[in-house]
Amino acid sequence: MNYVSVSIGSRYPVATSTITACVERVLAKHNVDNTRVDVSIVGKRKIKQLNETHLHHQGPTDVLSFPQHERNERNTFPQPDGTLTHLGDIVVSFPEAVTQAKKYGKRVDDQLCFYVQHGLMHLLGYHHE
Repeated sequence: MNYVSVSIGSRYPVATSTITACVERVLAKHNVDNTRVDVSIVGKRKIKQLNETHLHHQGPTDVLSFPQHERNERNTFPQPDGTLTHLGDIVVSFPEAVTQAKKYGKRVDDQLCFYVQHGLMHLLGYHHE
């Protein structure tokens, strides 16, 4: 069983069930079980701060992921039965999702899900290279 925590800032109109289902689909597709993923939907100012502080990139971005462990370390340490492995955190910019959804004629929830999937793939060890 997986646990998905969704935190939504500034009263953004986001369906947490949609975000949760999106994460669960990706985890099931990759046969990942017994994990925890935290997703935060934030504003432009917060994602800009995180991007600049942690990645040293200037300005806001669409999605950030912060893995708890490197992929090859994820199962290195034995854990008691029933303990969830924390994959990490995904942070998505709601304003950027709105902008891109309008640009591509998509629903905002679909764009948010696209960003969450992208961030989750990074947590699972897949990178742009």
